[in-house]
Amino acid sequence: MQSSFPFMSAGFRPMFLLATIWAAASLGLWILMISGTVSWDMPWSQLDWHVHELLFGFGNTVLCGFLLTAIPNWTGRTPISGAPLGGLIVAWALGRWAVTYDIGAGPVFLATQDLLFPLLFTLLAAREVFAASNRRNYVVIGLVAAFLLANGVFHIEAAREGAASFGYGVRAGLALILMMLSLIGGRIIPAFTRNWMNARSLSPAPKQFSTFDAATLVTSGATMAIWTVTPDQPVTGAALLMTAAMQLLRLSRWRMFAVRPEPMLMMLHVAYAFIPLGFLLVGLATFLPEIPITAGLHAWTAGAIGTMTLTVMTRASLGHSGLPLMSGWAERILLTSLPIAALLRIAATVLTDAPALLHLSAAFWILGFGLFAVRFAPIMFAPRAK
Repeated sequence: MQSSFPFMSAGFRPMFLLATIWAAASLGLWILMISGTVSWDMPWSQLDWHVHELLFGFGNTVLCGFLLTAIPNWTGRTPISGAPLGGLIVAWALGRWAVTYDIGAGPVFLATQDLLFPLLFTLLAAREVFAASNRRNYVVIGLVAAFLLANGVFHIEAAREGAASFGYGVRAGLALILMMLSLIGGRIIPAFTRNWMNARSLSPAPKQFSTFDAATLVTSGATMAIWTVTPDQPVTGAALLMTAAMQLLRLSRWRMFAVRPEPMLMMLHVAYAFIPLGFLLVGLATFLPEIPITAGLHAWTAGAIGTMTLTVMTRASLGHSGLPLMSGWAERILLTSLPIAALLRIAATVLTDAPALLHLSAAFWILGFGLFAVRFAPIMFAPRAK
């Protein structure tokens, strides 16, 4: 049943707003903590909390908003709204509170509170896709369910080993998010580019999905599986470098530079470019000690995940609110901020003693997500434009 309250009428409205607020606030809090400006009692180390919240906390919120918005288009079913959506918001808030403030309740309580939100939206998404027999997207539900399990592994590692920021859970979670970006990005980027070029009678169009695309996805999945299990082996490094080349060639077939006049399209291509860059840097780190693995990890997280999610949220929020897909000054600033933040973060990682670059990167990250929240909050609470 559709909600009469606009904010609760579709999943993208509360979830995208919460995701961007939390992305900005959590990174700001982490910077204040590591600089010694504030102290905070948390159930995990500061690094574990930072990694978890920007991978699983933020990632699950975006996934929920994306799936609850995309699935009605995939299936023709009524969007989740009203009370069920309100229940998801409450579960989200409980999870963020539990992992951010230590009340001494123990790891079982912590895991229960944190995993409730992704469990509920995964079950809701699965119900909608399976009820419609939407077989094409069964793989998406499988990846989301596996992401939930990776979050659970993080909790187990944090409880048993006292540190989980580069454990199996984080590597598996990152691998799954990258596979979702490769899968869904591979659908929407060339399709949106093709539509934009056709409307302007530009050619040649991006290449259609082919055997090469399928081979790239299979190779990427296999490489990420190997990396999750054995991240430091030479064979893993070789696989990462080969996958970087395949992903870059795949991107080159989508006519990136033809869409330079349109930031909401160009930034999708830029976001995808951070995927092969991450494969390259993580692969090189296997062989070259002077290249820290965190450079590649931040290419994937701040670059690919941050830029892709913010760009998709911007496009979806405008489109599903009935507004034209046009980039005004706010959209141009917020979308450009994320790749700048990512490049600065990579540079700060390579230059090991560069706190100014780290803080500047954080400032651009907060600017991008914070400006989205300010720009789109009124839209999220307003009725759909006619």
